[in-house]
Amino acid sequence: MIAYRVCEILPYFRTSTPHMPVAPSLPTDRAAILTIARSVGVFDDEEVATVDELFEGYLRDPEQSGYNFLSYRDAGVDQVLGFACWGPTSLSKGAVDLYWICTAHGAQGHGVAAELFRAVEEATRAIGRWLIVIWTSSRSEYQPARSFYQRMGCQLIAQLTDFYDRGEDLCVFTHRL
Repeated sequence: MIAYRVCEILPYFRTSTPHMPVAPSLPTDRAAILTIARSVGVFDDEEVATVDELFEGYLRDPEQSGYNFLSYRDAGVDQVLGFACWGPTSLSKGAVDLYWICTAHGAQGHGVAAELFRAVEEATRAIGRWLIVIWTSSRSEYQPARSFYQRMGCQLIAQLTDFYDRGEDLCVFTHRL
């Protein structure tokens, strides 16, 4: 599998600025990322533990793990307001997976997720790929996420019945660049 360090392929992501509040996540962002994942009220303990596990892989070696994290930082108070986790899809020349995109509860509706999504688009283009694939749940609490993906131009291409649990389908979205 070929993976890329975001900071190597996107030099303008090295530090966030008021014009580009998204940058590769720092080791010190871990606590804020986990707090955000818990605070949205959608993810259970196992899912939050998965975010932590993926972040550990990112810190250890993004190239080997295949996971890249981006943080949206409020430059005025140097506070992380959101994060995205993405990586090249194994055995694919053109796809990346967007594993997580999450905005702090109090920052929702202010463009944080959209900025993170655009940063993932740019990172995807920078590594010569053209398709973003997103898996999400059909549960009602995930409706805002599904609506967000559609607003960002993603298309629901498949829905697998009872994938996660009885009554909880897998919704697969894609976004072509």
